[in-house]
Amino acid sequence: MSNYDPTVPMLRQLLALSILGRLEEAGFVQEPPKRKLVKPEMAEKIFSRIVGEATDGMKVMVYTTVIGDGDTMPYEVRLAGSDAIRVSAVYVTKDGETRGLTSDKRVNRTGDIDDIVDRMVARMRDAWRSCKTGARCYSCNAPKFATKNGKQVCAEICWKSDEEKARDSAAFKYRKRRRHWGSRW
Repeated sequence: MSNYDPTVPMLRQLLALSILGRLEEAGFVQEPPKRKLVKPEMAEKIFSRIVGEATDGMKVMVYTTVIGDGDTMPYEVRLAGSDAIRVSAVYVTKDGETRGLTSDKRVNRTGDIDDIVDRMVARMRDAWRSCKTGARCYSCNAPKFATKNGKQVCAEICWKSDEEKARDSAAFKYRKRRRHWGSRW
């Protein structure tokens, strides 16, 4: 196969089709967008596959950098830059929120197209393996994830009451919103 060059639109389309084909072969399904978009064809395609039973709540997520809808706009990957394919293992809590079990693994789009897709599959297998072999909470059997300082913590945060969780979530959203708008002014 040829060496991938992000300035050539045909190679970007070929890489996108290779990524989508490999994800379909592996049993991944496209996630619906979380909100209504003005230009849905410009949104990045996100794929996931459930690990184990659906009730376990664990899945592998692949953020592809593929845009387009295949009809009015052909599938292609985004231009080069800070964008990379990302693969992560996540847990969907009983509240419906997602928590990352592992840090995102990046797949840089350099080299041959087949090599890029093979690296993506290797990262997907690593994420799958971490879901299957990860530690579990002793009280609620939810998976554990590593915090920034390396401690293993229950993904359901079962040691807190629902009121404490809601209060912490509201405070986090407020701080996040304030940081976002604070940098603009």
